[in-house]
Amino acid sequence: MNITRTKLMLTAIIFSLLSMTASGATEKIGKCEADSCVNYFKQYKKAAKRGHSLAMLTLGQFYHHGYGTKVNEKLALKYFKKAARAGYTAAQFKAGYIYMSNKELRDIDESIEYLETAAKYEYKGADFLLGMIYLDDEYGVKNLAKADKHFTKSYKRKYKQMPKVVEYVEAQKLMNEKSFPSFYAEVNKKPLVKTKDGSLSYHDDNVEVITITSPPLETTFNKQIMDFRKAIKATGTRFHGKSCAQRLTCMQRADIADVTDFHLLFLQGFAGKDIYSGKL
Repeated sequence: MNITRTKLMLTAIIFSLLSMTASGATEKIGKCEADSCVNYFKQYKKAAKRGHSLAMLTLGQFYHHGYGTKVNEKLALKYFKKAARAGYTAAQFKAGYIYMSNKELRDIDESIEYLETAAKYEYKGADFLLGMIYLDDEYGVKNLAKADKHFTKSYKRKYKQMPKVVEYVEAQKLMNEKSFPSFYAEVNKKPLVKTKDGSLSYHDDNVEVITITSPPLETTFNKQIMDFRKAIKATGTRFHGKSCAQRLTCMQRADIADVTDFHLLFLQGFAGKDIYSGKL
């Protein structure tokens, strides 16, 4: 396979959206310069300063997308790390992603640590990113055995980018018992099917799709802001506003973050460029 074709195949691996497991009409956090967005940003920033960990998670979202403020991944990372320490798996995942994807902030060891924590609690996409890190030379820690482990877990959970990974691994003649024993066995156990356009896809297995319609962002924001106005009760830890039991619950949910598509989250390691800008 020539270099050009390889890069095209690798570009196809780049994922575009991190979405909900269930389908449905969901409003997403995105870039917004309206006065109302600026106002929400200010209120969440105040709540974060008062120690509300959920506000820190959402504030990280705001900085990441440019919602009510300028995009600032350094500050997004700061607040994701704060929320991660309070037990939010979504924040673990996003901190790991930024450490992986932002070349100025890149720290692969930190990225792996955060993503491993998210993967431990089966956060959607965490095993996929770990597999990508261990597969690609870009990150300097190539390890096919570890990539095999994480891709197998991600495939079992039917993460939507895995068919593209299968296509790439097969094109590189690596889909075998020697290079990817577990991944190879799982794909053969539950093979993909070809769609009309020739791409690979999971078999539907007659699984019922649950449609969820989430409330408008403003409704969620307003509810949370009301909660932030309540006095923070001491929990016996240095993290405010969440008891230990509540923080364990946080590990299993992501609140707003769980219904947010990160349209700017692209893996650049494979093709070395952003598929929207075309910049190297």
